[in-house]
Amino acid sequence: MKKSLKYIGFGVLGLIVLFFFVANFSAVESKFQCSGEISFEGTTRPMNVFMKLTEHRSWVGLWSDSAGSINLEIPNEWVEYYGHIEEVGDQLQIYETYPQKALKGNFSKLSKTLAIDLESPFGFFGGACVAN
Repeated sequence: MKKSLKYIGFGVLGLIVLFFFVANFSAVESKFQCSGEISFEGTTRPMNVFMKLTEHRSWVGLWSDSAGSINLEIPNEWVEYYGHIEEVGDQLQIYETYPQKALKGNFSKLSKTLAIDLESPFGFFGGACVAN
């Protein structure tokens, strides 16, 4: 009886350690400052957009079909969260998930450029990003 309780205890401890590992090491965050232009209804203006890219590790694919998420911010003006991205080669395709899955833009991991259709009244943003 004592032996079986010992094995059950080790099993529970192993599951706790595994859960801790998966919970803390399943994503990698990167922050970028993107400088470019935003176009809306024929007007173009320079703009800085800040981006936090959260990329999921490969084992997250066992329970999620997303490669990560992206938070975008125009300081003091606008914040948006995109909870579904798909990795296609060196490019991350950014999707809006509500009310339906719709492609909004992309981020190149190779050239570090962001091209995305932001909500009105901002319009389309395109620019180069540098790590923060």
